[in-house]
Amino acid sequence: MSSVISSIEVQKRDKNRVNVYIDNEFAFGCNAELVYIYDLKKGKKVDLEFLQSVAEEDNYLNGKNYALKVIEKTYKTEKEIRDKLYKKEYGYKAVDRIIAFLKKYKFLDDYKYTETFIKDRIIKYGKNKIKFDLIKKGIEEDLIIEKLNVIDYEKEYGSAYALGEGKYKLLIKSEKEVSKDIFKIYKKVCDFLIRRGFDYNIVNSVIEQLKDSQKLNGDEKVLKYNENIIEDNEKEDFHKKQDLYLENKEDNEKDNYEKIKNLALKRYKIICKSESDDVKIFRRLSSYLMRRGYSYEEIKRVLRDIVE
Repeated sequence: MSSVISSIEVQKRDKNRVNVYIDNEFAFGCNAELVYIYDLKKGKKVDLEFLQSVAEEDNYLNGKNYALKVIEKTYKTEKEIRDKLYKKEYGYKAVDRIIAFLKKYKFLDDYKYTETFIKDRIIKYGKNKIKFDLIKKGIEEDLIIEKLNVIDYEKEYGSAYALGEGKYKLLIKSEKEVSKDIFKIYKKVCDFLIRRGFDYNIVNSVIEQLKDSQKLNGDEKVLKYNENIIEDNEKEDFHKKQDLYLENKEDNEKDNYEKIKNLALKRYKIICKSESDDVKIFRRLSSYLMRRGYSYEEIKRVLRDIVE
């Protein structure tokens, strides 16, 4: 059964939207563009199917404008925009159209985003941290690896050393830190760099270079401190503490692995009840573990063992 548009009025609070009245009753509000797209006018006959198409188009236009405002403030990945649109309760059909529009006109480009993100972060973070952050943003792992492989070892090592040296100087100047043995200072520098996402081999090389540079600098306080702590008999004690730290670190990693694996197995059984696609199961399980703060390398190792 057809009805008739009785009037169309511009909204008072938003001049870009109108209220449409059908049979003298308010029917819906929509973007003013749709007045021209659908030739909406007083006296026009409309049916339910027509009204649904208008509503869908309005949903699309609103979502598109919202997405453009978000991107205007800061560049986003496709996943980030999708998540924001779903949170605003735009339907899947509208979201797919919006994403297609944004990609067509280069408002969304995960390839370019990955390049820019790595370029900005490589000065302060290691590849592990950068990779983990990009995965959380929805970037495909293959693309991340491709872009990270362009970064050579010297560049990443240079960033790690600059950060490690800065951290070391802050710690060594502190009276509280100087009163402790040098191993604890090295350990704090090591932990700091690992949290920043640098590979252990790079971190270890940075620590060794810091040790060498201490012997060459002119800081009498540091030199005297190093002589008292490291030289002669106490140097051997330092290495024992370092070995003990590495052993404890390995034990902690094993305990953490078992904890993640048990958590993953429980979630795996729950997901399998409602999902049969292996790829989707893997993604949902990875996302679940990432939200709990585990690193990508830990997650990948656990999931590989579960699959096997």
